Amino acid sequence: MNQNDDSAFIRRFSGIIIGLMVFTGAIIVLALSLRPEPTIDANPSQVRFAEERVAPVAGVREGSDGQAALAAAQAETLAAAAPAEAGALDGSQVYNTVCTACHAAGVAGAPQLGSDLLAQRFAEKGLEGLTNSVINGLNVMPPRGGRPDLTDEQLKAAVEFMLQ
Repeated sequence: MNQNDDSAFIRRFSGIIIGLMVFTGAIIVLALSLRPEPTIDANPSQVRFAEERVAPVAGVREGSDGQAALAAAQAETLAAAAPAEAGALDGSQVYNTVCTACHAAGVAGAPQLGSDLLAQRFAEKGLEGLTNSVINGLNVMPPRGGRPDLTDEQLKAAVEFMLQ
């Protein structure tokens, strides 16, 4: 091969590369011109979901507004954490607010109201044994059903309610 052949090859090769680049650019321009413009309001539920995803989680309050909000939140937390009064909740209320989360569906083997499993455990342990299981926890059930503010009498009343 001589110098003329090499320069002819380079010219042809460069021409092919430039032609492919122009062809690719033309395809890109054509594709962009055929693409429909996105309409933001096309699906209102998607817009709402997007707004919910980017919304701030919490607001920042300053000065007297912030102090008032903090005081209200602390008072609410203290009221929720305050121990229940001895006669404030009866057995059905304790069952309906604490126990139903697991016992209504039988989660992790928790006996359901009126089930044979509950009657069997009552026959095995008696009222005091079941009450002790509630107070101390059993298997995945936390002590006192996860409510340390409940008294022994309230827990016993809940067990009695379940046995009715």
